[in-house]
Amino acid sequence: MKNYLPILTLLLLFSSSCKKNNSLLQISEGNYSGILQVTSSTYQIPVTYPIAILFEKGKYKISPDPTRPGGGSGIYNVNGNIGHFEDQNFWTADFDWSLILSGEYQIQTDGNNLVLIKQLRSNTPAGTSYKYLLKKTN
Repeated sequence: MKNYLPILTLLLLFSSSCKKNNSLLQISEGNYSGILQVTSSTYQIPVTYPIAILFEKGKYKISPDPTRPGGGSGIYNVNGNIGHFEDQNFWTADFDWSLILSGEYQIQTDGNNLVLIKQLRSNTPAGTSYKYLLKKTN
């Protein structure tokens, strides 16, 4: 038993000093532009909206589009390939709140391209998906 005590102690020291990296993906800071694509069994073709987002120091801000409600700004973090977005605005109830970047999104990135996907289940088999297709502009 005495021989195992130093080995066990070393194992505990090594395992406690190892820091796990839960963030496999990161969103590169900067300005992004692209589209928000909404796909639903209600629509025959996807509906798209132009979008511009600034990601900086754990915060995001969508440039407002005066022709439609939605957008958002707030804080975000990434855990694995899931982004958690917390909008910090007050909104009226007269539009589709799903157009606000808020909640959990699957993240796909390959350098300057960024895709954020949120899949909502509804009574229809396909449900509705909100897909941000973005390209870094700076």
